[in-house]
Amino acid sequence: MENEYQEIDLRELISAVLKRWWIIALCFIISTVAAYIITTQYMEPIYEAKTSLFIGKEKGDIGSISIGDIQLNSKLITDYREIAKSRLVATEVIEKLKLNMDLNTFRNNLSVSTIKDSRLFTINVQHTNPKVAMDVANEIANVLVEKVSTIIDVKNVQVIDEALEPTSPVKPNKKMNIAIAGVLSIMVALFIIFIIEFLDNTVKSEEDIEKHLGLTVIGVIPKFKGEER
Repeated sequence: MENEYQEIDLRELISAVLKRWWIIALCFIISTVAAYIITTQYMEPIYEAKTSLFIGKEKGDIGSISIGDIQLNSKLITDYREIAKSRLVATEVIEKLKLNMDLNTFRNNLSVSTIKDSRLFTINVQHTNPKVAMDVANEIANVLVEKVSTIIDVKNVQVIDEALEPTSPVKPNKKMNIAIAGVLSIMVALFIIFIIEFLDNTVKSEEDIEKHLGLTVIGVIPKFKGEER
């Protein structure tokens, strides 16, 4: 008996959703259009420039690379990553490029990532100006090579690929924002429909009378259109 009531309730909910489909359509259109306008007109595009570096043997070393060298270089990647994000490097890059940027903003726009199972790592810089992003990425790489030589007293880091000026932004993602807005709008519309259905306690059919009042319907007066007088 309980399963029967659950099935009836589910059918009623589906019927309510289909009956008020225009609420879903209206919320979907408004939210997706708003997301598109906000993303394209009010959100500033962010560009990302990337430079790649490689850890190898020092130029004066002769001979093949041993397993110990590879393991040591793999550990050095962590040190180099932290040096690249250090205040020492950041301050020098800001001064050389005359950036109107504080230290926290500089670090928030910088990320250093390693490439799995290799001695390569990348310096990624994000900025609203694509040229600034390129210049900062390249300057960080140059300063890092210099500081590694001074601090660790080795010259085993070299730039593989210099950063190029990005042509398309990485943020905001228009398709993703619109898709998220569309999904959220459908959820909000369904919530509104369920609230309307929950608050609506009017009797609409003989089934409602039997269900809510516990009375048996013995007859129904049909609704018809009479003749004009």
